[in-house]
Amino acid sequence: MINDSVSRETYEKLEIYKNLLLKWQKAVNLVSRETLGDIWNRHILDSLQIIPYISGKKVLDVGSGGGFPGMVLAISGKFSVTCVDSDRKKMLFLSEVARATGTDVDIITDRIENLQTKDFGTVCARGFAELSDLVAITGKFAKTGVFLKGQKLQDEISNAKSLFIFKYEIHESIVDSRGKIIVIDSVQKRVFT
Repeated sequence: MINDSVSRETYEKLEIYKNLLLKWQKAVNLVSRETLGDIWNRHILDSLQIIPYISGKKVLDVGSGGGFPGMVLAISGKFSVTCVDSDRKKMLFLSEVARATGTDVDIITDRIENLQTKDFGTVCARGFAELSDLVAITGKFAKTGVFLKGQKLQDEISNAKSLFIFKYEIHESIVDSRGKIIVIDSVQKRVFT
């Protein structure tokens, strides 16, 4: 299935990424150990599936960690991607992936709160924070947020709605029957009087 969704060149770059991940995983915890046997589906295809929901060409991946979804989106060549994470070792890994695959990607080792650039089309994240925090980040940096979430999504939406007004759509994951993709936009902070 992965071969049908990417070019041969992109596939080869993603294979380099996968092999580097397996090598670095021995020293740096990049992904859950239980998922190492199925990197293509659990991480790469999981990241690629959000492409139809991305607005604009500039993407901010917050809490990038092992690079999912941001590095996969950068390797796809469809977007200008900025990956932000405060974990220096993980960002060194992403720098090595960018070098080895010849991928143009901005890698910033810092906390998202310190980022000054605000002209992104979409903010994305996977496994980074509760939806209320992600909605706040989206409102600061982009019009649209695309987030990979799990079974507790409805509770997270309720919590976020108590602090923010926003529009959203939920899409089923093609990788995990329990997974969801939530696309949010038109974020406004609730005003309490």
